[in-house]
Amino acid sequence: MYSARLILGLLLFLSTLAGAKPGFALEDSPSMAPKAGNSPALQTSQTSNVLGLIAIALAGGSEAMRTLRGSPYENDQRDRLEPPLPGMNCGIDRILSYVSCYSAPIDNETEAVEVFNKLVENLRAALPSDRWRPVSVVPTLGSIRIVSYQERQSAAQVDIELLVGPTVEVQRAYVISLYGWARL
Repeated sequence: MYSARLILGLLLFLSTLAGAKPGFALEDSPSMAPKAGNSPALQTSQTSNVLGLIAIALAGGSEAMRTLRGSPYENDQRDRLEPPLPGMNCGIDRILSYVSCYSAPIDNETEAVEVFNKLVENLRAALPSDRWRPVSVVPTLGSIRIVSYQERQSAAQVDIELLVGPTVEVQRAYVISLYGWARL
């Protein structure tokens, strides 16, 4: 347990040295577009760093997940993810300690696929390949694509899914979701 916290702290420290600021994107601002003054490279770097922190905490179990808990959501059983994942609204369930993240609805399929692919790239870059392996999962209703990775030792898992559904404003809307949970 101590080693998971030490690694998590070390990664946070290294990310600040590399120029990624762990609070530069607000969770309540789910746009995936780069913010003014923030290059796509900086956003990609921060996304990879946060995904790496999530993976370490998931592999470490519920106790390690506490290090990622931010302020609580109002009228919800989740706490905000801290540091936030750029472009995603994320929370950690208080009882079951799983991470759930959602993008804002995207009304263009090409753009949604591009955002999904970029998030998957960032996840692959963040996960140590000697410990995490791709796994097959059953897609949910409305799923277009799903990519899942599982940690070999703890069986922690991360799923990224591209979903489509009808909305009032547009005929179809696409949402990217990320779920992660520890299985100790």
